Amino acid sequence: MLDPARTDDAALSAMYGDWIKRMALLLKARMPWAEFDELLQWGAIGMMEAMQRFNPALGVNFQAFAARRIRGAMIDGLRREGSRRRGEMVFEADDVDNAAFEGGTSPEDPLALLLRSDNRTLLVAALKTLPPLEYQVLAMHFFNELNNREIAAILDMSEGYASRIRKRALESLAIYINTALKGETVS
Repeated sequence: MLDPARTDDAALSAMYGDWIKRMALLLKARMPWAEFDELLQWGAIGMMEAMQRFNPALGVNFQAFAARRIRGAMIDGLRREGSRRRGEMVFEADDVDNAAFEGGTSPEDPLALLLRSDNRTLLVAALKTLPPLEYQVLAMHFFNELNNREIAAILDMSEGYASRIRKRALESLAIYINTALKGETVS
């Protein structure tokens, strides 16, 4: 087992530099608006913090300890930059539409209902009725495949609130879609 207390910083950087880069690439793939260089910087900071805080007496593997700290540092960095990032993100209805058709499988899921009815125009119309925050949360969930914790970190809100927003948005879509498919007028 690697003991960071006995290994110099250059050896650790050489050993874990590619590892940090891989973690940054994975996070970048899930959050395309994130700046890769910033993720690398935050990951390096996380590695330094992990080296300082690691205690081998606790019986935890250094790599497991560092992985959580590095990824956490990257997400913390995104959270700190959240207000700036939120202003730059633009989600197209077609992108959400495509991701929704690929991921909607539950019978109660309005997106699965649209998949069965093959009515993309209805989904786009339903998405346009959502408030911007609900639309953004759905886009992050379906298009970027982010979970509630990651969405909450980026939007600087609690995980429970992100979940409630997603649920409320899906319920609004279901009401709109079910009403339209029954032939009733949608308000």
